[in-house]
Amino acid sequence: MTTRRLFALALALVLCSTAASAQSARVVAGERALPSKDAQAPLAWRDPAAGASPARLELSPMPPERILELERNNERLAGKRLQVGIERSISDAVAPLPALRWKGIDGGSVARIEVYSPDALALRVGLKLRGVSDRLELRFAGSGTPTKIEGLTSGAEARRLVDDRGLHWTPATDGDTQTIELFAPTGVDTTSLKVQVAHVSHLVTSLRSNFALTPKIGESNSCNVDTACRVGTLGQAFVDAKDSVSWLLFQDGGSYICTGTLLNDTDNSTQIPYYFTADHCIGSQTVANTVSTVWNYEATSCGSGVSTATTQVGGGAQLLFSDYAGDNSDTGTDAALLRLNNAPPAFAYFVGWDANPVAANADVLAIHHPSGDAKKSSLGRQRSQDAFLTEVGWLSGTTEGGSSGSGLFTGGAGGYFLRGGLYGGQASCANSGNLSNTGNWDVYSRLDVVYDDVKQWLAPDTQQTFGPSAGRDYTGAWYVPTESGWGLTIYQYAAPTYNQFVMFFIYDNTGRAQWFEMDGTWTGTDVRSGPVYASNAAPWGTTFNPANRNFSAAGNATITYTSATTATVQFTINGVTRSASLQML
Repeated sequence: MTTRRLFALALALVLCSTAASAQSARVVAGERALPSKDAQAPLAWRDPAAGASPARLELSPMPPERILELERNNERLAGKRLQVGIERSISDAVAPLPALRWKGIDGGSVARIEVYSPDALALRVGLKLRGVSDRLELRFAGSGTPTKIEGLTSGAEARRLVDDRGLHWTPATDGDTQTIELFAPTGVDTTSLKVQVAHVSHLVTSLRSNFALTPKIGESNSCNVDTACRVGTLGQAFVDAKDSVSWLLFQDGGSYICTGTLLNDTDNSTQIPYYFTADHCIGSQTVANTVSTVWNYEATSCGSGVSTATTQVGGGAQLLFSDYAGDNSDTGTDAALLRLNNAPPAFAYFVGWDANPVAANADVLAIHHPSGDAKKSSLGRQRSQDAFLTEVGWLSGTTEGGSSGSGLFTGGAGGYFLRGGLYGGQASCANSGNLSNTGNWDVYSRLDVVYDDVKQWLAPDTQQTFGPSAGRDYTGAWYVPTESGWGLTIYQYAAPTYNQFVMFFIYDNTGRAQWFEMDGTWTGTDVRSGPVYASNAAPWGTTFNPANRNFSAAGNATITYTSATTATVQFTINGVTRSASLQML
């Protein structure tokens, strides 16, 4: 009987035997992601005509010995994270970056920067910014896919999301040139803005090139199995699990990749993007600030060698928990839990988890990006565990550099459940299938061991039970009696969520009308708080295309309802902070 059929039979037995335990408080099923304003696409340039003459920075060719050094570094790594980018100093530039050239457009002004590193397959740019307004917008694209805008960052985000040197790292863009567009809305002083390209990460791998540079970067070994090959035998539960896994890119003295997993929590009224990986990947907040995740990088069909369309989500993450494992994994689990700052794509899945010990000899599944390649899956069996780690051997597939932090799953009633993340090991394709060979073993962190440290996020004691006082419906128009011409429009949905659609109608610094949407949650009885977004789209008319609409962060707001017809609002929108007393019309 084939390994695949053996695993399918074992999985069926596991599904039956764990049906009762899935009701445990330490076992949570997964759920599909809901659409979010944070995941709107595609983005577009503020100046599609590219009329602004770019300030261009060119670096000298990359010395070949630095590529060889990267390859040797990957061979030496004890863990299974993979270096894919080399940081280059601005001293490598052929000439200094020229001054920005600003061009006036409707609503403000734009300037562009081009950064070129010869023979790079992709780039990230480390920016040092001074005099940056919260309202500044930065957009990014690469010469490999020039029409694909890989991210939109506000000035506030760019100042906050910096590494330990104060650098804000742009998203990765394919090709040897990255274009950065800066948009300053009307009223923003561009003369005080200082932009310095301080470092450039020259990536030797890219999604567009299918990661094909050398056999060790982006081309995983032949025993690894495309996720598309497992769908027919493992079904929808496997599809859900694979959709929770993404490629994890970060800066730590160079560009590195690991793998991470999107986790569900016990609060059915929220979808907070908790993300599980390894401490040796993301072990500090400054590294977490540089995180980008790449979703849906997998084969279109079994063995096709062609990837589906990918989605990159930048914006960094909050490091909630990490547990240093030490050089010999004798002091901790190597687990790390993040909260992504931006929502995952709508096709992602918040996978379930099981915070009980993995049973002896249990069948296990790993989903990961070996060597940064398109998503693969490995089937194996639990061999042993110690105080911190679970050891597994592989029946089919293996792990490689880039697999670090990837999830270990077991099957159960309700799907697959995450049990830990990859710390490291000696496993390789050469020994796959031989459970007695130490060269076929890997070790994973134990979710059951770190559960008490992470349950405050994954299983909060207090669920989201807030909402309006009994009988109150705040639907209507709200205004400030002493300040005509601006206010809020609120629509309140029915029980049980009582969610609200809130539209701010206010004026910008020039007195021109603007509107903003509040995407909040109930944070107390009669108290609603959350981010505020600005939106733009194609001009209104008979050919209006709603797909062109996109959102950008503009601030935050809190509405406190003091009666059925009165409230107070505090908000910061585009750098302006206000508080006011409202009443319903």
